[in-house]
Amino acid sequence: MKPSSLPFLALALASTVLTALPAATPVSAQELQRGESVLERRRPEVEQLGIRAGSFRILPRIETGLTYESNVFATENDTRDDFIWVTQPRVDVRSDFNNHALNFSASGNIGRFFDYSSENYADYRAQVDGRYDITRDSSVSGLLFSRRDHEGRSDPNFDVSLGTGTVVPRFAEPVNYFTHGGEASFNQRFNRLRVRLTGGAQYTSYQDAELTNGRTESQEDRDRWNYTGAARVGYEFIQGYEAFVQGSYNWTRYRLSRDFGGVNRDSDGYEVVGGLSTDLTGLINGEIYAGYLSRTYDDPTLKDFGGLAVGGRLNWSVTQLTSVTGSLSRQVRESTYARGSQIASSYNRTVAAVGVDHELLRTLLLNARVQWRQDDFNGVDRTDDVYTLGAGASYQLSRYVFLNGGYTYEKRNSNLSGFDYSDNLVYLRVGAQM
Repeated sequence: MKPSSLPFLALALASTVLTALPAATPVSAQELQRGESVLERRRPEVEQLGIRAGSFRILPRIETGLTYESNVFATENDTRDDFIWVTQPRVDVRSDFNNHALNFSASGNIGRFFDYSSENYADYRAQVDGRYDITRDSSVSGLLFSRRDHEGRSDPNFDVSLGTGTVVPRFAEPVNYFTHGGEASFNQRFNRLRVRLTGGAQYTSYQDAELTNGRTESQEDRDRWNYTGAARVGYEFIQGYEAFVQGSYNWTRYRLSRDFGGVNRDSDGYEVVGGLSTDLTGLINGEIYAGYLSRTYDDPTLKDFGGLAVGGRLNWSVTQLTSVTGSLSRQVRESTYARGSQIASSYNRTVAAVGVDHELLRTLLLNARVQWRQDDFNGVDRTDDVYTLGAGASYQLSRYVFLNGGYTYEKRNSNLSGFDYSDNLVYLRVGAQM
């Protein structure tokens, strides 16, 4: 194992680079616009210009650099560390019409491990979205997307636990999967009343996985369609305050009628919530809601779920230089986890997070994040609590070159033996944009 001082090399390098740069004095910040955070504020002197192509702007950028990870396999004991070379290209194409909108984005996330090449990954995301303004108060919008992701070692579905309680990793490498889909929505405003109707569908398919025993296992019994329909009605009872109710119905249909264990995993669910949306002079904006969430499975051996639905997001502009953001969400997610004779139908993921962004200089942004996540499995006695702390900085050397660096600590506490782990990540990347 590498010496324990290695996690601090990247931070030391970042500190050296920033110290060597010419000293700068704070510049009077441009006024925050309504609903805007410090990160989103325009900085004309260093912002990305892109390439003009008629009524569109093409915005290419790329980041690349080194990440150190102290626990590559997310294990409780016998941890292994490694360095990862990460490259993240991205291009955005944005329209500049007087009415309507049409945008495109594509990005990649490629990681190459120095010692443990089995953990290499190459993810991508591509999306096209648009909006057609029917009148001043009504519009239709839609999007199509395609992405490739991977299930890392810390994913709740990655390991299985035998009846003896020992944890046995099934997969020798990350499991890759693809998701393709789309969404369409209609928005209408009647004076103080707002209505939104949404429908969407997506298909998820998994690649075959290599097992630790050298064999290859098909994952096609996890391939599935997800369909969603939703409606929201809001009423602005006081300027800057909107009360709303929204409901959604979703259904999941697997490509195979039963998985390889003989279980039918098709399900139906709904969510009904009420909430409040606020835009208080741009100082505080966001929304919060609560209600009921339910999911029912076709197979009687799988446990249904019904319980509290809660969520929201808030942005607080403490000053013109500091923003605080908070978010809360709860959702039911698909699972393939099994423990002995127990089979999980799903797990409930609850996430609460708070972040702070501060503009120390016009070209130097600081950030900090704290997050709690709980994965509570339905049908299996397993509950994981994951705590994440992070801090970072972004320095704009010029309009075309920037540095990003930071540190993240993550710890998982589980009620099952062998599932706990802690991990440290330190990264430093250089970026270029046009």
